[in-house]
Amino acid sequence: MVEGGGVWQYRNDLQIPPTTQGSRVALDQVDSGPFSFYRLEGYWRFAKNHGARVVYAPFKITLNNRPTNDIEFNGQSFSAGEETEYTYQFNSYRLTYFYAFWGHGDDQLNVGFTAKIRDADTIISQAGQKQNYDNVGFVPLLYIEYQKKLGGDWLFHTSFDGLAGGPGRAFDWSFKLRRKISKLATVGLGTRFLEGGADNDKVFSFSLFHYALADIIFHF
Repeated sequence: MVEGGGVWQYRNDLQIPPTTQGSRVALDQVDSGPFSFYRLEGYWRFAKNHGARVVYAPFKITLNNRPTNDIEFNGQSFSAGEETEYTYQFNSYRLTYFYAFWGHGDDQLNVGFTAKIRDADTIISQAGQKQNYDNVGFVPLLYIEYQKKLGGDWLFHTSFDGLAGGPGRAFDWSFKLRRKISKLATVGLGTRFLEGGADNDKVFSFSLFHYALADIIFHF
């Protein structure tokens, strides 16, 4: 599956360190979007009721403004009123195992677990100085996928990756209306919500993104 479209920042707050030594930076106030994105997914049903999914979902944006207040970010000071560049990256790599509780093809319910690798980085630069905070980590998620035939060649599809616990959470939920255009391809339109973050002794970071998307699935 190839998915793409536009994405808006509804919230993107960052504070490093999450104390009075760090400034709260709201990247959604710098520029809320829309920004372009793409996402690749592959599915393999290796047994009647068992399958796997892989996801490659890169995301990177660059924003600019002149902050009205001084910024303290990861031990570096940035002055108010100076041209400032912010680079925000959040790449996601996922591998899912799922079990098909019922159905195949047009009507199905799949439940499983996703192993997600988070590759995040935030860079702030100004007048020749630069500071960043990167974070690569593993996140286990619950996976649910449901598809229902609506009539004719139309399908309703929703999928969910998510888990909450401790100081953080991650939710990725999509809703799509799809249409089969041939035996080899299905196209769709829909929306996706991506929300999550963490609040611990190293970082405060929470975001909410809204996607308007189109996709195409090739059946082999």
